[in-house]
Amino acid sequence: MGENITLERVDDVPAESRICHYDELGEAAKERLPALTDEPESAVGGTVVDGFHDCDLVKYTDYYEISVR
Repeated sequence: MGENITLERVDDVPAESRICHYDELGEAAKERLPALTDEPESAVGGTVVDGFHDCDLVKYTDYYEISVR
């Protein structure tokens, strides 16, 4: 069973945010990120979630806020 992950593009990046760049993500998260930018809420497997573990925001083509539920 997967966890729900949400990506939301943000314009303002809070100074205290933990930012991960695309190349710092785990392999499963890197593979899934492009699809998540098109489908901002999705159920994903644990290895994908683990790849975003240390991030509040991901820098890809824009900054995206990561939320896991």
